[in-house]
Amino acid sequence: MSFTSTYAQKPPNYKGVGMAVGVHALIIAGIMAMPGIDLPGKLPTVIETYDVKVKPEPIEVPPEPKDVQVETPMKAQDTVKVTPMVKPPIFNDPPAQAFNTVENGIDFGGLGDRTEIPVTPVEAIPDPVIADARLNTRYSSQFQPPYPSGLLRMGEEGMITVRVLVGTDGRAKQIELIDSPHEGFWTATKRHALKKWRFEPATKDGAAFESWITLKVRFEINS
Repeated sequence: MSFTSTYAQKPPNYKGVGMAVGVHALIIAGIMAMPGIDLPGKLPTVIETYDVKVKPEPIEVPPEPKDVQVETPMKAQDTVKVTPMVKPPIFNDPPAQAFNTVENGIDFGGLGDRTEIPVTPVEAIPDPVIADARLNTRYSSQFQPPYPSGLLRMGEEGMITVRVLVGTDGRAKQIELIDSPHEGFWTATKRHALKKWRFEPATKDGAAFESWITLKVRFEINS
């Protein structure tokens, strides 16, 4: 079975199409001829911007705390001492009178009868006279100890330093070694000093007393 469209075999109506086109052209021409009507082309797109001022909302600031003074109730045992301000009294005493010195005493002038008190002058006590101990020149030849034979053979020489306690009788009561280059020098000096050395003892205002004295003894080989 076949179907054939009747429109496909019918020729087009050119007359009707031309009339339709003409009618539309007349309508458009009439509109354009009307006064006061402009048909603009493509409208431009314009965007205007402006600042909007926004009023800020106020911020509430809490007030600063104030110092609150709390009164502490006074206890029964607490006491408050109040010192009254009292001005010192003013005495109108007569001015003090100085003592007048006299040749043989003190004159209390202005106090009634003259009174003289004798004053005994104080004698100045002189410093004591002290004399140090020293060698007795009468025994100077006995001062040098004998040379130790062993050190003499070896040709050893040296100087020894000793400390001597001089008694009131002028003799060496004790001797101590300070420095010696050899033991033989010290032994010979100690033995000789206790036997032969004589001194003039130290004195205080003429009275003898014990004292220490430092001496040096030189051992030399004389060629």
